[in-house]
Amino acid sequence: MRLDAGMLNEVLEKVERLVDMNDRFDDRVEREVETLEVPDLFKRELIKALRELLNPQKAVRRGFFLVVTGIDKSGKETQCFNPAGIPGVKSIREFLEELGGEVLSISLPSYDTFLGSLVGAYLGVEGLGVEVEGEISEEYAWILWGLDRAQYNSLVRRWLSRGKRFVLARRWVESNLCYQVARGIGEDRILRFERNIERPDLILVIDITAEEALRRASKTDRYEKLSFLRKVRATLLDVAFRGVVGDSVVVNGMGSPVEVNRRILEVLGYYLAGS
Repeated sequence: MRLDAGMLNEVLEKVERLVDMNDRFDDRVEREVETLEVPDLFKRELIKALRELLNPQKAVRRGFFLVVTGIDKSGKETQCFNPAGIPGVKSIREFLEELGGEVLSISLPSYDTFLGSLVGAYLGVEGLGVEVEGEISEEYAWILWGLDRAQYNSLVRRWLSRGKRFVLARRWVESNLCYQVARGIGEDRILRFERNIERPDLILVIDITAEEALRRASKTDRYEKLSFLRKVRATLLDVAFRGVVGDSVVVNGMGSPVEVNRRILEVLGYYLAGS
């Protein structure tokens, strides 16, 4: 699917306005989306996302919501899921499963979904089935991440309401904050847009330097530049220390995956025992 960047900018601007001006999703909001001159698939996915962004519903939480975050190449994927099967690394998912609870795993951006593929197209990821002709404005590009996240919101809420269960998310609201605030987007603007997104019980920040991130990168996307990653790291640590979107623990991410894994599991063991 080919999408024009100018059209996308107009759509994202309208989506932000709808979220900003409405407290709940209703027929009027849906009619506004239906007037957009975009493919039907895009309309359907926007409506689903807006239902979550404009849904202040809360449920009794019986499970535990853990987010693992960090700047690029900090080892989030390895520590969460260990897809490469690195010896000596017990993934966080495996650690949580051993505690006796079912684990819902979420990895963002979710390139296997339509909304997630829009994020990928903006970042320059190839082979996702979506191409953008032209340049999406930085003034509105951040909304793509919020839409991608919103499609998981009700699933997270339902999962956590059903007893001893865990949600393990690789990145959540804090990631959008640290990357987009570093690009000049207002923190309050992002928090307003994502105000109804479920908040985690704990955010685990794997902290590495910007220099280390680039040393680990085999190739880079538009966000992986030294000066920018320094800003992102500083913003992420500030967001964590202020507890803007949830309780946070910062773990030293320097060293081998096995060394970092040992630190992370020790922190999680102490935290979950206390909670």
